[in-house]
Amino acid sequence: MGWWRSPIVVVVAAAFGVALWHGGYTRGGLLAFAAVGVAGVALVRPAPSAATTALICGLAATGIANLVSLAWHDQGSTPIALAAVAMPLLVWAGSSAQPELRRWLPLAVLALALCTGTAGLAGFALHSTPLAERIDGVWRAGGTFEYPPALGLVCVCALAAALALHAAGELDATGAVVSAALLTAAAAASFDRVAWIETAAVLVLFAVRAPAVRRTVALTAAVTACAAVAVLAIAHPHAAALERHLRHGPISSRTDTWREAWDLARERPWIGYGPGRYAAAESNGPFHFLVVSAPPPTRAHNAVLEQAVGAGIVAALGTAVALLAMLWAGCRGLASRDPRALSFGVAAAAVALSGLYDFTWSFPPLLLLGALSAVAVWEQP
Repeated sequence: MGWWRSPIVVVVAAAFGVALWHGGYTRGGLLAFAAVGVAGVALVRPAPSAATTALICGLAATGIANLVSLAWHDQGSTPIALAAVAMPLLVWAGSSAQPELRRWLPLAVLALALCTGTAGLAGFALHSTPLAERIDGVWRAGGTFEYPPALGLVCVCALAAALALHAAGELDATGAVVSAALLTAAAAASFDRVAWIETAAVLVLFAVRAPAVRRTVALTAAVTACAAVAVLAIAHPHAAALERHLRHGPISSRTDTWREAWDLARERPWIGYGPGRYAAAESNGPFHFLVVSAPPPTRAHNAVLEQAVGAGIVAALGTAVALLAMLWAGCRGLASRDPRALSFGVAAAAVALSGLYDFTWSFPPLLLLGALSAVAVWEQP
């Protein structure tokens, strides 16, 4: 049967295709992503396995809690709730077609990252928004996700996918090195330090676990070093701006935001302030009277706290269960010596961990990537 006739390929390709339209982050993108979820269920008629129950139930609980909060607050954010409900349906759909999922998911991830990474590098080189943006004096590539850490995350996942495809003989050495060069350059241009660390970790992981790709890994490491130098030359940030960016703690800088999000969640523990209304809640929160020198954060930078503020304790618990299930699958994949399982483990773990300190879970295609990767790990033969 041709690959284009496989329902799961249609679902995954369409869902990731939404990511090329503002990363599925706009209201229109969220609505389109929800429509993909409905189409996926109609095509696949899924039947979940026991291994995916925790992930599916967690995401479903989050989606339902968002719908309830949305109805209670009478908001006009229907696409957000629809996307939240569509997510477990998409994962459920993936669980019924494992051979196709394991085969085509790395290709879909690689294609997505190459497209948005190329767009990000173009925007970065031309200083063109919204494909790139100037943050605190430093130009950073965001690609079609329009958010640098999201671009860095998908490039890290795609780098693992490219090395896995090369190890499986489905991507030749030239294609693997060229793809890796573009992906590492885009990750470097995002100026996301977590993406830099994860890129190095992926190269080390595959060098140790997949001896067949060690030469390609070595070439990729050399290309990555060159890409980093080129990125610095093109960005040419002021020394003070670069020093300020490098000193900015990705975790320590979030503690005040997390503390305030916790206080906001305690104010309305059952129904929240409404999906996507963290900024509005923060402006009326317990610290709204304080005078600050910088604009207040518009996100909680933690998926569980974000859901707690937006939709209450049920949504927070559902997100926590889904996050832990995804991280568990990621660790299992990282312990494998099968290159595909390694790539799935990288994606599941990276997406899950990003939910602890950033708002990358607000991008449905990235959450889908992590969830489907977790499913693929659990269902490996």
